[in-house]
Amino acid sequence: MTIKEKQIKLNDLTINYVESGCGIPIIFLHNGGGFWQSWIHQINFFSKKNKVYALDLPSFGGSDSPDDEKVTLNLITDILESFIQVKSLKNVNLVGNCIGGSVALLYNIRYPENVNTLIIFNICPGIKIYRSRVLRVILPRVNSYPVLKNILTTLFTFICTKTIIERQFPKILFGKNVDINSFLYKYYKKKFKEKKQNKGRANLVFTVHTFNLDIILQQEKAPKHLLVWGKENKVVPYKRLFKYHKDLLKPEKTITLDNVGHLCMYEKPAEVTNIIEKYINQHPIIQYQK
Repeated sequence: MTIKEKQIKLNDLTINYVESGCGIPIIFLHNGGGFWQSWIHQINFFSKKNKVYALDLPSFGGSDSPDDEKVTLNLITDILESFIQVKSLKNVNLVGNCIGGSVALLYNIRYPENVNTLIIFNICPGIKIYRSRVLRVILPRVNSYPVLKNILTTLFTFICTKTIIERQFPKILFGKNVDINSFLYKYYKKKFKEKKQNKGRANLVFTVHTFNLDIILQQEKAPKHLLVWGKENKVVPYKRLFKYHKDLLKPEKTITLDNVGHLCMYEKPAEVTNIIEKYINQHPIIQYQK
């Protein structure tokens, strides 16, 4: 099935997205620094019986960057809300990975009447992504010093693209048995050479604290959802962060996947697709009651 990219103007930003199929809607949201193609297998499968959408989040893929270059949880959630409004979608099944999962979660909290099921992969841990307490304190404050932020962004980009550290990208996103000849691996290699993509990843370093779920859940209870985690995840490590989020979010169900990393949906497409389909089928659409 041919999947064509489209553009839509939302909140003064041009957002790149794909849509395919017809039926009950499913929206796929990618991880930080990624793009809609990470969900390509699921898009191809579900578009046979659902209306499927996948967005490039602001600053990534083919989407615009905000003027202040701050990629925050609220910004992306507002973009998603505008997209769902413009498309007049109801009973949406939301599926997100990492920051995409955080966005899906916050949207579901704000607009529960619009969501049928919520499925989260490797949810973004916010500032806890940094092991160092020093970094947790310093990096959020960099936004208040534009000159310093520009210097650090340039340094970050140089380190990640012009030094030995480059060899870790995109391997860090996959499990141990990464296929370096796969489409998605090669596409990441290509995208990591683009200035906008690198700048977007760098800026996310200074705004990842806006994805702190413990703050959001101080006043709100996490909605019913499925939480999925790759056991070889090197971005949000399973051993350090899975139990924390399981206890914090109290998901309806959890599933852990062996031999895959942050992009488990691409590494084990059939298994992940089956997980998503089964969870959606277990939750038939009912009228939301306030």
